[in-house]
This record gives sequence, C-alpha cells and structure tokens, in this order.
Amino acid sequence: MVHIYKSARIFTVSAAVIISCTRLTTKEKISATEAIAVSNPSPLYVTEAAANPWTDEELDAIAITLAGECYDDKELDKRHVCEVILNRVSDGRFGGESIMEVLTAENQFAGYWTQLRPVSENDYEVAKQALEDWYAGGCKALSEYLFFCAGDNRENKFRCEY
Repeated sequence: MVHIYKSARIFTVSAAVIISCTRLTTKEKISATEAIAVSNPSPLYVTEAAANPWTDEELDAIAITLAGECYDDKELDKRHVCEVILNRVSDGRFGGESIMEVLTAENQFAGYWTQLRPVSENDYEVAKQALEDWYAGGCKALSEYLFFCAGDNRENKFRCEY
C-alpha cells in the first residue's frame, strides 16, 4: 500500500490518481485509501488535482517552436517567444484563435517547422510556465510583444509593432 503524509502538498498515489493533502500540525502517516475516504476533511483537506487546461499537443508545439526560435541557454528569450505566441492567440489577428492555429499559420513561426537544436527539458518548463500564467490571467496577453526578429548576442528582438 502506498503511504502519504498529511503534510505533503502534492503527491502521486498511483499512476492515475494525484491528490493534494495539507495539514500543518502533524507528520502523521495515513494510507491513500484513508486520505481519499475522508468525507469532512477538517483540518485535512483532500482534493483531486485539476487537469491542465492546455493539451499535450499545444505544450509540445510551443516547446518545439522554442527549439527552432531560441538558443537553449537563453531562457528569457524563450519566455518572450512564448509570450508572442500566446499574445497572438489572445489578439486574434494572427491566423487563428487557438495555439495550434497561430503556430501553424502561414508565415508565422518558422521555428515550429524547422528546429535548430533538439527540444530540451527547459523548453518544456518555460512553455508550461507561460501556459500556466496565460490561463491564470484569463488567456489575456502576457505582455505587449506581438513580433520578434533575430538580434544581437544570439537573442531575439521583441516588439509590439511590426
């Protein structure tokens, strides 16, 4: 049987179930079955983790685009490219109203179609954080950036006007 601690914030009970339990007063060990069975969780709170509002395809597509548009060691550059992608979705004038429609629209993101390097774990981390921020903000623009081009020092130049 898998055991969990009441003080744990998020943990995996099995491959299919993720629950969150918080109790600040003790490190008492309880089984996963006991944690799920709690009907009036006071002061133990048990909830199922919410699913991400984005799809794996969208996360993969953004990460792939980062591998085509940014050097791997330029994390802020990656974040800004994510902002341009998501800002264009929010704006609605750039080939579609979804992440996939904007990324695959003609003449939008060459890096989606051709990568300059392998996709890294950091590409996924930056893409996921940008998606979390975008959805948390009601899918509104994350910045004013709508355009970018290659710049100095292996970084892109970002701007709000073409």
